[in-house]
Amino acid sequence: MSVDIGEKPYWTDQESALKQISPANQRSSTAAQLSPLANSYTINLGPPKTIIVPNASKLATLQEVSVDGVLLPKQFIRLDPRTNKRTIAVDPAGYRVNASDGDLHFDLGTRGLQPQITCELQNAAAYLSQFERSLGLRIIVDGFFRCLFEHPGFLSNDDAHIFEIHPVRTVTLAGKTQNFDVGIPNQKSIHTWTSPHPLNNQDNRVKVSYNSARDTLTFTGMDGQDENYVRVPGTVSQVQLNPSSGSPASFVLTSPDIGHPIEVKSLQNTKATRQLAQLKTSKVSMIALRNIALTEAIKGKYAINLLAIDIQPA
Repeated sequence: MSVDIGEKPYWTDQESALKQISPANQRSSTAAQLSPLANSYTINLGPPKTIIVPNASKLATLQEVSVDGVLLPKQFIRLDPRTNKRTIAVDPAGYRVNASDGDLHFDLGTRGLQPQITCELQNAAAYLSQFERSLGLRIIVDGFFRCLFEHPGFLSNDDAHIFEIHPVRTVTLAGKTQNFDVGIPNQKSIHTWTSPHPLNNQDNRVKVSYNSARDTLTFTGMDGQDENYVRVPGTVSQVQLNPSSGSPASFVLTSPDIGHPIEVKSLQNTKATRQLAQLKTSKVSMIALRNIALTEAIKGKYAINLLAIDIQPA
């Protein structure tokens, strides 16, 4: 079951709901296992700004995940770039839907005031009260494990993280499960590849090296902020729908805005993958999420790929 904006929330029993969208290649873990991996990176103000990511080969294997933990009160992680000490505080404002994109950022972890895994639920207004009533309960979150240097901790108001589960596809609370489609965010949150910032300029400055002995990635030259949702025009090629494998569909997008071919993934059982399968033309306009390709980073190449949100014929 997928729910669009404005549809009344309806939580089903866990077993029947999970059968509907759980991908065959989904990696299951607990918050106790994943949170230390997601929160072990360090930063340095430089110049150049630097982000060091240990356990890189483990993190690079994660794509679609299912994580079992506790729904925490809204927390804020402050990462001191001089000492790399993390200070965690409860946000007194509590949970709220982001006014820009309509998403709810909620925290999955083991217990309060310990580093959390940030999760992002799209089009979340109808579900906010359920989360507010469920603090401290066991929660299982399924979704796309994403890496981006949007809030790494260089700024004092960063809720410091570079990994998140976004978009969330399934939430199980108190034995009841809700599935979510991958949806279009509020329009004002969707940027282009060239505005308000020329993303190629930013991406071209970032360099990465991999130390195989230490299993560590070292990124340098990032701005310390990034764009989340982008709209890009282009031409689709090399489509792989992968309907029986459970792996995301994929294709290559060649866009005049980007200037080079870029890999795009599209999660199974989503509107975007249905749109891809039904395309009658190779020319499209697409809304997508930017994501750092860790599998390429391990090869010494900084590359962005995209997760398809909406694919329209152009």
